[in-house]
Amino acid sequence: MLLSEMENARVAILGLGREGLAVWRRLRRRYPGKPLSLFSESDISEEIRRQLDPEVDKYYSGPFDTSSLREFDVLVRSAGISIYRPELVKLRRLGMQFTTASNIWFAENPAAKTICISGTLGKSTTSALTAHLLREAGIRTCLAGNIGRPMLDCEDEVADWWVIELSSYQVSDLQAKPDIAVLLNVYEEHLDWHHGIENYQADKLKLLELASEGRVIANFADKVLAQSLSADPNITWFNKCGGWQAEKAGVCRMRDEHGKPGIGQTRIAAPVSLPGEHNMQNLAAALTIVDALNLEIPQIDEALSSFNSLPHRLQFIGERAGTRYVNDSISTTPVAVTAALQTLGYRDAVLLLGGMDRGLDWRGFARDILDNTPFAIITLPDNGPRIYSCLKSAGVSPEGGLHAVSDLAGAVSLAAKLAPEKGCVLLSPGAPSFPHFRDYQDRGEQFIKLSGF
Repeated sequence: MLLSEMENARVAILGLGREGLAVWRRLRRRYPGKPLSLFSESDISEEIRRQLDPEVDKYYSGPFDTSSLREFDVLVRSAGISIYRPELVKLRRLGMQFTTASNIWFAENPAAKTICISGTLGKSTTSALTAHLLREAGIRTCLAGNIGRPMLDCEDEVADWWVIELSSYQVSDLQAKPDIAVLLNVYEEHLDWHHGIENYQADKLKLLELASEGRVIANFADKVLAQSLSADPNITWFNKCGGWQAEKAGVCRMRDEHGKPGIGQTRIAAPVSLPGEHNMQNLAAALTIVDALNLEIPQIDEALSSFNSLPHRLQFIGERAGTRYVNDSISTTPVAVTAALQTLGYRDAVLLLGGMDRGLDWRGFARDILDNTPFAIITLPDNGPRIYSCLKSAGVSPEGGLHAVSDLAGAVSLAAKLAPEKGCVLLSPGAPSFPHFRDYQDRGEQFIKLSGF
């Protein structure tokens, strides 16, 4: 939907997170005197409240009411509000018109060259790394979407290519035609939002369907993707012979179509800013995108050495009394926790685990750490008790104990006491930050502050 189509329409914005506020700002810049209705199920901050103009901005707090929302012509859904919620399903059946921040941007920018990246794990790092490499190749690049600035806040940007990180929330009802669509992996996540794994997988795979007129890049090492897409001859794969493949300490590409070792082989060592084998998956994906654009980066090692890792992703924040503190607040799945532990090491880690309960099954994680158990595990609300029970039932018995606390402050305090000599306190929650924090950034910043750095 174009912004011009909203000029004379009664518009309601559902949700006042990053996207909802970006929609409000864009509409307010375009139509300063236009009445807008803003709906949020949780109360907004005083800072946001002060920005609203009571003459034209009507703010409503509390559960969404179907009868009230029927009075509008257009409902702008924020990404965090599930399309599967009964209220939205009912409104859609009644013929209500929905749009999103992402759909508005794509409608307003039909000529933009876009690289859309999604996946359960690694999409933020891959997006940031791709944008960095494109800039190193001399390409004007804008990084936006789920990472960086909301797309609707980037109206003044001039870019040859847009690198856009998209969550499954955004892809589920996306109307776009990406020039390049990249899907990294599909693990269990957001099952509450998608109402089941089948919807989640379908919503992720929709990104590739949208790019039917463009280029599709996918990870052959991911079982779901390999099984779902193996018959499609138009897929460009990474982690498959002939393409970039992740290794423990770098990536390689076999030029020979048969993948014979040593023939036409290119190897790139892992830069310091990309620790761990999981980051080599991200690097393989980014280099595959660079190849798809036929770009050359002669000094690739130098280009990679200048890449700065993302805040809140395995971020070393300091050392006290011989104990290292690492902030991995962006971790929202059990798979991400395992990746963090594999990178940092299990034996000396005091792991802070838990957050919003989305009903994910933690039994696989429990099995994974039976033989590689962190020194201690401290669980946090809201799903902390369920994780604690799952680990206990599986026989997970850390040397420093399995503990449950009521808040992050208590977890950091206890972790400092438990940490072994030359150990590591790792915040890798494996769950979203809501409702105890504004977002994963807020959670990470509070962890840094509580840790005394």
